[in-house]
Amino acid sequence: MQLSIRLLGLMAAVVLSSTQATASIEKESLPTIADKVIHPHSLTTHQSLTTHYPIHSPGASFIKVHFDKFQLSKGGSVTLRSPHSNESITYDSSENGPLFARSINGDSVIVEWKTGEHPDQAQISIDYFMAGNESATLSQPNLAADNSGLFSTCGINERKDVACWSDSHPEKVAWSSAVARLLIDGRSLCTAWRVGPNNHMITNNHCVSTASELKNTEVWFNYQRTTCGGSLDTTVKVMGDQLLSTDYTLDYTLFTVANFEQLGQFSYLGLDNSEPSYGTGIYIPQHGAGNPKELAIESDQNGSGMCQIDIASTNGRGANTDTGYFCDTIGGSSGSPVLASESHKVIALHHFGGCENQGVKISKIWPQVAPFFDNQLPVGKKGGTPPPQDGVIQRGQSITGITLSKGQQKRFILPASERQTAVKISITSGQGDADLYTLSGNPPTKRVFDCRPYQSGSNEQCLAEPNAEDLHIMIDAYSNFSDVTLQVE
Repeated sequence: MQLSIRLLGLMAAVVLSSTQATASIEKESLPTIADKVIHPHSLTTHQSLTTHYPIHSPGASFIKVHFDKFQLSKGGSVTLRSPHSNESITYDSSENGPLFARSINGDSVIVEWKTGEHPDQAQISIDYFMAGNESATLSQPNLAADNSGLFSTCGINERKDVACWSDSHPEKVAWSSAVARLLIDGRSLCTAWRVGPNNHMITNNHCVSTASELKNTEVWFNYQRTTCGGSLDTTVKVMGDQLLSTDYTLDYTLFTVANFEQLGQFSYLGLDNSEPSYGTGIYIPQHGAGNPKELAIESDQNGSGMCQIDIASTNGRGANTDTGYFCDTIGGSSGSPVLASESHKVIALHHFGGCENQGVKISKIWPQVAPFFDNQLPVGKKGGTPPPQDGVIQRGQSITGITLSKGQQKRFILPASERQTAVKISITSGQGDADLYTLSGNPPTKRVFDCRPYQSGSNEQCLAEPNAEDLHIMIDAYSNFSDVTLQVE
């Protein structure tokens, strides 16, 4: 009898342990990256056709304004724009009710209200805004444990900026442009990716599971560094639109985005619904911790030194729904694609930590989403019309023989590591008219720049003070020119 009681106690302990493990896996806690700032303010017209209201939050990486009242009269509009760049978003009278506007990068935003025909019928008021805090994730002790509460950086962290792999793994870098960062409800973070050529995106159910959540989700494409450890590239932001399909057990959500036409330059991924097999090489593009896009390709936990499938089939939220790997992830990586290294097709949807980390097998997800693809497995394609890549230039280097036709541009980047002291950038000689532009941190445009000498001909120079950001250089052909020399000293 005593043996039976002890055996029952042991069985109960095993059941309890199993239940606790399941509870640990089921505990979802997304990393956050913004602070809520209470900021009540009602906009008034003051007998003017246009009202401007500035918002400033020192040190914020972005500002996302929430309007508790948003009712415009006919012909009215509200534009939120950055005072430091050309980023803006405009809403018209088709919006009605509370509105969580799309974020604007930087620590300042100007709210511009054009009143329209009957301003007395309009109501515009702000109750709060979210102030982006990119360092917030560093103070979250459970972040390294991924959404599951289990550690997901296996051994040494080998996730690196996508640009760090551009020489050694250019194909993987090219395919990774399909991957985007999600900003959910102005503060929470996950990853998502384009699947197939049409308007389809995939992330985890534990990231976005309802239509209302999706409407308040921003999708940030090209949120990555221009060079390894360098400054940020130009981000393309769109909003979540329609929730097409979602499932708790398989932890996926298939959705569309608004303004899909803005995404034509980015890759889209194909799917592989075959069962994963042990030893298959993989890689994971991701926005772990909300970081600019990173790639996990190498693994110090594997004899080959490369990421691979380490458990072909294992339990996830359901029996044998998942596959496992030591490839490094972190909180915020949820929703990332797990791609086969040879085919560059997605074989799993990352969602759990634990070392091994886990992704839901596409073979399980595909039967549920197939109708949205006419029951044909989507085939991937690398970016359609990617913008020209900037060449890296070093201090003391000269580039000769630059020749462009009117309207063409050539761009270069001086890495931040070369800017510990002031630097002079000059263009000289040549025939025709070349214009020089520079900007710290982002590529310059004809409207946004730090330096633009406005000289005739092709002899211009800019001085740039020491700075911790990459210096972006653009040479624009005001008219045809030839044999221009660019020098950095």
